[in-house]
Amino acid sequence: MYFQTTNAELQNRITTLGAGFVRKLDLAPRDSSVLMLLDDSFEYLTSVLALSACSVTPITISHLQLLNPVLSVHPPSAIIVQSRFLHTLLEQLADEKEAGLHLIVVGEIDDLARSHSLKTGINLIPWTDILESGGEPLNLSAADLPTTNDVFMISYYGDEIGQPKAVQFTHQNMTAAVVSNRALFSVSTPLSGSDRILSSFSMNTPFGMGVAFQALWEGASFSVKPNIGLFKTESDKAEDSVFAAIAASRPTILYVQPSELDSLSSSVLATAKGSFLYTLAWKRKMGALLEGSLSRTTPWDRVVFEDARVKWSLSDLRSVVTAGEPSDPSTQAICSIATSVPIARAHVHPLSASPILASHPLDLQRHFPATGGSRMSKDPLHVGPPAPSVEVKLVGVPENEIDAGNDPRGELLIRGTSVGTPVSESTVPYPDGWLPSGERAIVQSNGTFKVIGRQRRTTGP
Repeated sequence: MYFQTTNAELQNRITTLGAGFVRKLDLAPRDSSVLMLLDDSFEYLTSVLALSACSVTPITISHLQLLNPVLSVHPPSAIIVQSRFLHTLLEQLADEKEAGLHLIVVGEIDDLARSHSLKTGINLIPWTDILESGGEPLNLSAADLPTTNDVFMISYYGDEIGQPKAVQFTHQNMTAAVVSNRALFSVSTPLSGSDRILSSFSMNTPFGMGVAFQALWEGASFSVKPNIGLFKTESDKAEDSVFAAIAASRPTILYVQPSELDSLSSSVLATAKGSFLYTLAWKRKMGALLEGSLSRTTPWDRVVFEDARVKWSLSDLRSVVTAGEPSDPSTQAICSIATSVPIARAHVHPLSASPILASHPLDLQRHFPATGGSRMSKDPLHVGPPAPSVEVKLVGVPENEIDAGNDPRGELLIRGTSVGTPVSESTVPYPDGWLPSGERAIVQSNGTFKVIGRQRRTTGP
């Protein structure tokens, strides 16, 4: 997703869309909901903001397998859909006998779709019609304006066995997520309006949405890696490359999965090996890391590594956040030397719009020489202490482990201002607002956590 706009233009688009949605679809503030079936795009972002500004609840799903159950348990007032998914959706809605439902279509509507809609009674509305209907401002009453504790969006995700779960986020939750995400970067070099952010996390997920809002708050440029949203297909795999996205956006900030960072770092080092000074440069950089020093302005960087970073469009990079999967300890030195920028490891969860755990970006306590092995270490890397706006605790910790002097391990519970409220019957909260994450973790003596697996839970506390 690449677009260019100013804050004033964005605010104008949000106001116009909100008025168009309410007028054209006859939506009722605090009562109506709209299902989002869009790729990561400017239309997606502005639609979510416009709906929430009018106290209409956007509903997001993390993957298309959740569409059927969501339509059954939470029928929306309208659906915003990408044109390439329109035919499939029309067939599905015809089976469900959803006559009278409004579909707002982003893209072209062909004759076959129009014919299908006439037979089923489903109303197809072009995206441009919504914009035209919002020409005049919408005058909402004071009672209809959203407050901090009103629902901003409802997010559906699948648990470990694919069963749908839902969590609702308030405006306060999303604001807290922006604040929390700022701690992923060094205090001395915070995000600014001159940054270019590239994210590998879809806005169909709470964390991906939180990253987008952080970019808006900071006034930074923002793009999302293509083909990570709802409509990714096998034919898209050739384009599904973090390398292509980086070449197009030349980011200063990266939000990526650890495996993507590993691939980038390996490519940089493979290029740098063309220098006859590479082995000596590696030893000097590794020695500096072991002493807790990280810099990309050393003579070794200028002579050996900088040209390789330029080749892979990473010369402007100044910070990285990894999340979404475990990090391989054996690649930490590779990533730190190849990029020579702060790397924060975050642990994200569908219940939270910000990371629930996050390491300090300049945490250089543990680096492995990495002699070429690619196998995951049995001892996982920690993912830091609890992130700002989030509290965590362990329950079910065996007393014999404590008596033996071992690090406590147990079920990981979370709560906080960036944590949403589950609306799924299968999620049973603990007292005082604590929520089970479904994961097990170890807390070390320095306050950092390691997530070590899933926690099976079938009953309440």
